Amino acid sequence: MFNTLLVKPLFNLLAIIYAYLPGHDFGVAIIILTIIIRLILWPVVTKQLHSQRAMQQLQPELARIKAEAKGDRALESKLTMELYKEKEINPLGSLLPLLIQLPIFIALYAVLRDLVKPGEIEHLAYPAVKNLAPIAAIIASNSPFHPQLFGVIDLAKPSPILAVLAGVFQFIQTKQLAPKNAVKDASAQVTAAMTYAFPFVTFILGLTFPAALTLYWTTSSAVAVLQQTIVLRRDARELAVIEEAIVLDAPTPAKLNSPKKKKAKKK
Repeated sequence: MFNTLLVKPLFNLLAIIYAYLPGHDFGVAIIILTIIIRLILWPVVTKQLHSQRAMQQLQPELARIKAEAKGDRALESKLTMELYKEKEINPLGSLLPLLIQLPIFIALYAVLRDLVKPGEIEHLAYPAVKNLAPIAAIIASNSPFHPQLFGVIDLAKPSPILAVLAGVFQFIQTKQLAPKNAVKDASAQVTAAMTYAFPFVTFILGLTFPAALTLYWTTSSAVAVLQQTIVLRRDARELAVIEEAIVLDAPTPAKLNSPKKKKAKKK
C-alpha cells in the first residue's frame, strides 16, 4: 500500500524529471522534485508559520499567566489552553508540515535504496515511464545505476559537503522561528536547545544517509528559509499596519475637543 500510494508515484515523478532534464543530472532532478514538493506544501507551511508568529505574540500573555499561576502547574496549563482556545491557536500546528514530510522522506529513502539495484527500476516504473529513452537505457543496461550531482557527488553514498550544508540551512531555518522575547520557562529552554541540537543531528544523519537524501533535506531547508523570510516579513508588515491603525484611532485631546464632541455635549 505504501509503495503504491507514495513510493511508486514519487519514483516516477523523479524519473520523468530526470528523463526530460537537459543533461539528465539526477541530483538536479532531486532538487527540482524537492521544490515541487515544497510548493505543494506551501499553503500548509504558511498556515503553520502564521500559527508560530501568533504564538510569539502571545509571550506577554503567557508571562502574565505564569505569574498569576504562582507555580501551580495545573492552573497554568488550564489558563494557557484557555488562551489558545480564545485566540484560535493550535500549539501542535507546527508539527503538521513535519508529519507530512516524514512519509515523503521515508518513501524517497525507499526509492534511492532500490534505485541502485538492477531490475528495481523496471519494477517501480510505470509502463509509459519505462519507454522514456533515458529510463529505457538504464533498464536495458541491467547494471547498478549510480546517481550523481553535477557528475561529481555520488548520491548513493554519504557526502560530508551536503551534510554540512544540510546542518547550516537547518540551523538558519530553526533560528528564524525562535521567539525573540520568549518567556524563560522549560518550553523556552527546550526550544533554545533544539535550535542547536536539531542542526547537529541533521549533520550527523547526513554523514550516514545516502547523499541523495541529504540533498533533498538541504534543498527543502533552503526553500523553507526563503518561504519563512517571505511570510514572516509580510506578517511583520501587516502587524505594523494594524498597530499604526490602532494608534491613529486612539482618543487624543484634539479628537475629544472636536466640533462633533462639542455638539454632542450641547445636545
